[in-house]
Amino acid sequence: MKRLWERLRDGPPLAAPGWLQAGVYAAVAAAPICLLSWPGFMSFDSLLAYEQAFTGVQTAGWPPMHTYLFWISKSLGAGAWGVFVAQTVLLFLGAGVVLNMLAPGRRLALLGQAGFALGFVYFPVLLGAAMVQWRDVTTASFGLLALALWLAAARARSIPLLVGAAAAIGCAAALRYNALALFALVIPLMVAAPFLTLRAPLAARLAAAASLVLFIGLAGASTVWRLPDLQRLPKPSNFATAQLHDLFGVSVCTGRDLLPAAVTQGAPITVEQIRRAYDPRHLNITMAPKPGVPRLYEQDTYRATPRRWRETIPDEPGCYLWHRTQIALVQLGLPPAGVFYPTHGTIDPNRFGLEVARPGLAAAAVAYVERNAGEAWRRPFLLYLAAAVIGLAAAFRRPEAAPLLLALLGGAFAYLAPLYVAAPAGDARYIFPSNVLCLLLILAGAGLLLRRPGEVRP
Repeated sequence: MKRLWERLRDGPPLAAPGWLQAGVYAAVAAAPICLLSWPGFMSFDSLLAYEQAFTGVQTAGWPPMHTYLFWISKSLGAGAWGVFVAQTVLLFLGAGVVLNMLAPGRRLALLGQAGFALGFVYFPVLLGAAMVQWRDVTTASFGLLALALWLAAARARSIPLLVGAAAAIGCAAALRYNALALFALVIPLMVAAPFLTLRAPLAARLAAAASLVLFIGLAGASTVWRLPDLQRLPKPSNFATAQLHDLFGVSVCTGRDLLPAAVTQGAPITVEQIRRAYDPRHLNITMAPKPGVPRLYEQDTYRATPRRWRETIPDEPGCYLWHRTQIALVQLGLPPAGVFYPTHGTIDPNRFGLEVARPGLAAAAVAYVERNAGEAWRRPFLLYLAAAVIGLAAAFRRPEAAPLLLALLGGAFAYLAPLYVAAPAGDARYIFPSNVLCLLLILAGAGLLLRRPGEVRP
């Protein structure tokens, strides 16, 4: 017990971060992804964020931080592609530094970095999301950067690096409303053991706590007041789409029509027709025209849906959970049909002249993702399973690293919790940040299992 306490007190042995080597690795790993879809596939929400970089932020339906990043990129003369390159490079830079610091030797660190890059090939959902300018990718990029800065701060006992890690967490939280779940256990650990040791000075704990409060507070404020005029943003209204999807699912489960009348504009609809329309993958698929089903309307329901949702869900919690479970299973790739929406595959029509630079290469990459994403041994749920097995094994064998490993593993699974109750669809991209964290944990945990106790690479 005394030896265990000493190992926990001292924290995990950390090698040098190797920022220069990790930077070269990140550039090499990011280049083919950027090449495939240059200047990055863009869907409705990413194009809206880009448009608002010209017109100003008009909505908080999606957190406006993505718009601010596009504005910075535009101001630097990089247009839309600047954000694409930055998010892809930061993703691999953060992973490269973490693997450098946790691997038991330079060769295994390089192998871990190669494994991280090849993981995007083996798991097509990772490659498919990385080719798109989705804020889920940017969230993951800042998340891995935060982890890299935190480990570097722990090794160097550096308060500025610790503050940088808190700033990166704040940026991630400003990009996705649910991003803080990824750091649900990391944040308490950063405050209790900012340098991953129980012997951290009080000044480091205070700096960690203060900087986290500051940057997370700024992240929250960025979704309420816009820059640069600090005008209050309208409340998000797009949650009504998730609520309408819930009402379809609960209607199917209960065998009763619980939809607002505006969905059919007063036309009668049977439960059998609702079942025929319902698809847990996405509300858009549910609302699409189908033979024998009355025409369904979404826009006219935004006022009636929240009220009907509040009346219905408390009375039917079991069916609500059934519907939510169907969406979660789709996200994890568990149904026989595999994953849904693994990539966007194009740049939607826009007034900025943005189009895919290499259509043939992009089409081949999209075909690869769509063809292989549903293969049984390449689905995202396997990342969580492998991360749990390897992460727990490494935590048991290396107790000095257990707090870090368990915080990362807990964050990967905690990220799924808010999505379970709020995800508007079963898109594979929604779990990209936790998928990437699982992949990193698998490789880092494998490296720790191979390290001899007390071994530290210079």
